[in-house]
Amino acid sequence: MEPTTRAAFDLGRVRDAVAPVLASHGVTLVDLEWTTERAGWTLRLTIEREGAADAGGGVTLEDCADVSRDVSSVLDVEDLIPNHYNLEVSSPGLDRRLRTPAEFVRFLGKTAKVKLSRPAPDGQRLLRGELLQAPEGQVAVLVDGKRIEVPFSDVVEARLVFELTTQPKPKKGQRQGKETAKESGQARRSAGAAPGSASGRSERGSEKRK
Repeated sequence: MEPTTRAAFDLGRVRDAVAPVLASHGVTLVDLEWTTERAGWTLRLTIEREGAADAGGGVTLEDCADVSRDVSSVLDVEDLIPNHYNLEVSSPGLDRRLRTPAEFVRFLGKTAKVKLSRPAPDGQRLLRGELLQAPEGQVAVLVDGKRIEVPFSDVVEARLVFELTTQPKPKKGQRQGKETAKESGQARRSAGAAPGSASGRSERGSEKRK
């Protein structure tokens, strides 16, 4: 059997099929991707909790595992994807991608990296700085104290920048800081096949299907 291509099935039907599952868990779909990787084809759902104020989307490991399990069951019943694939469910992560003008507005004041298809007025193709209010159809970034404004249509890719805050060194005998660092480290390890495993920049539930 030949490998499935991107056009071999309708992602819109997959989106419609999983929508009730996401709603039942109180989360919304940020992105839906069908991609091929070394391990094979992967269907990746990025979710966040409705009304979440933080960049990570307010989603836990348990949320990803629960959604992964229920989405997997629905897709098995609907049989919308004709070949073997991996199912991954993750939060957007602290370095989440910004895909729409609304997301740029939502994260005003945050630090972001913005890659452009053509140079900005000052000649730069990669802007890093604070997101500023901009007119409709435009994106504004404060780079080294200078406001740079470009058309949204020139944005190739944009991501928030996760910046670590400096923590005071704990006194001898205090373990709280180390325990917190350990928990943070676990949230950055690569996911295995088990649902609810943490991965990369986001919490992720992972399933192998068919």
